[in-house]
Amino acid sequence: MRKPLRRLKIQEKTEMEMRPDFIDDGQELTMLTAINSIVTLAEDSELSTMFFEQADRFMVYLSERQGITKMQAVLLSLFIESSASGNKADFSDIARYLDCNNVQVLQYKGEVDGLVKMGILRMIKNNMNGDYDYAVAPTLLDSLSKNEPFQRRSYKDASGIQFFQYFYDITHLRYEDELSSELMLEEIERLMDENPELPYVKSLRSIEMSEISRTVITHMCRHLVLSGTTNIPMNHLVFLFDTQHQKYDFDRMMSEGSHFLVREGWVENAFSEGFKDKEEYQLTAKAREFLLKDYNIKISENKGCDVMQSEKITMKQLFFANNVQRQLESLSELLSEENYLGICNRLKERGLRQGFACLFYGEPGTGKTESVLQIARKTGRDIMQVNISEVKSMWVGESEKNIKAIFDRYRVVAKNSKKVPILLFNEADAVIGKRKEGAERSVDKMENSIQNIILQEMESLEGIMIATTNLVQNMDAAFERRFLYKVKFEKPELAQRTKIWQSMMPRLSADTAGKLASSFYFSGGQIENITRKCDIESILYGDDYVTDEKIEQYCREEKIVKKGSARIGFV
Repeated sequence: MRKPLRRLKIQEKTEMEMRPDFIDDGQELTMLTAINSIVTLAEDSELSTMFFEQADRFMVYLSERQGITKMQAVLLSLFIESSASGNKADFSDIARYLDCNNVQVLQYKGEVDGLVKMGILRMIKNNMNGDYDYAVAPTLLDSLSKNEPFQRRSYKDASGIQFFQYFYDITHLRYEDELSSELMLEEIERLMDENPELPYVKSLRSIEMSEISRTVITHMCRHLVLSGTTNIPMNHLVFLFDTQHQKYDFDRMMSEGSHFLVREGWVENAFSEGFKDKEEYQLTAKAREFLLKDYNIKISENKGCDVMQSEKITMKQLFFANNVQRQLESLSELLSEENYLGICNRLKERGLRQGFACLFYGEPGTGKTESVLQIARKTGRDIMQVNISEVKSMWVGESEKNIKAIFDRYRVVAKNSKKVPILLFNEADAVIGKRKEGAERSVDKMENSIQNIILQEMESLEGIMIATTNLVQNMDAAFERRFLYKVKFEKPELAQRTKIWQSMMPRLSADTAGKLASSFYFSGGQIENITRKCDIESILYGDDYVTDEKIEQYCREEKIVKKGSARIGFV
């Protein structure tokens, strides 16, 4: 169809001269023959009165068969001619074919838009000039060959998965610039209108939000349902909008948290290792539970916090005083799956809280963290480990969101795990200290806010939380009340120290192990340091290099803290 503009005007022909020989008023019309007649008569016609008179019968036939106007029948015929030869066409192409000026053809843009809205034509963005070309819908040519009217794609009776597959087909056309944002929204609404009883559609439409917000959140749900993708980068969302300023406004409002979806808690920043990623977004637990409750959604368990799988924890033998050993064994027995589920059900029946919050406190190196690991290994529970020092953000308000997100993530992981995992707050000194009265500095206010959030979450905890701390004397009384189990870890006594030396260094004689245990009042962590140093020296210089005298030397070098100095550190 892309013929060059004519330089010379053709002399006006008579009606008989313009009439093609193939046209027979008595023949039975089909849509293809009508289109062929219109295309033939339209060439160089300048859309003259004579053209409309000669083509009227074909225009009427095609318009009635397709349910379109007579002018749309003309324009459609010309676009079909272009598409049949594998080309796309724009208004200037149509104008050249008709031997009209562009403005004369542009007056019919509304007619073309109508064909696009009906799904008969598709708009395809021209990457060369940014304008749109047009092509007929792929199924139209097939229906014409059967002399059947074009039927829009039906979305009726879609299954839950089919709904999101259809949604992908629509948004993909938008992604490929073959559908405007406005028409995309209309098509998505038609998809929902044809499936009003789908649980997802009913849930979504029960929320008062704009069409574009429904599209954004459905786009994110589609990613999660069809491909398991949770984190969606902003550039995978803004394509839903037509103009640059629409894209910019959406990006800005999402980033500021002022957009409806963020403000009302349906979408949030994605989290990497428990911390907010400002470039990506995800559905909140609230959105997943409300909108996708009928889908078997499995959220990756290593999002939000470091997840340590129980089967990958190395078994270690630990030595404690009898009272500590008894408490740890009792806790392990409680957290065995059979006992844990039974206790939770009993507590629920009595209307009591079902969460188990435990505090392991004591000096550094006394086995607090390792005890958590061994309980997890023994009970088959994964550990979600949170390092509070990394949660705090330089941006006011960010730390509070990070803390809240950690508990949200834990709830999701717990719900989708065979066994409820352990939420481990290691080095919790930074957040369970005494709250500051009359706080005025922003940092103090932030720390008080973090503590309040944790206290509230502990009240509604349904799971297992263990916190470790070295500085229990600074703990706020409100936290003390909320820890159901409290285990105090102290440096091992002589008998335990001897067993630790023998366990970590089996080559030591009983006398040497007893001598080292008696001479040095070490924690298990300090003994482990010396053991590792001996292993390194043995690798470098041979086993004979590490004598009993060398071990004693390493012990003296390990003890660098002077009497009376404050020990500050975390397990």
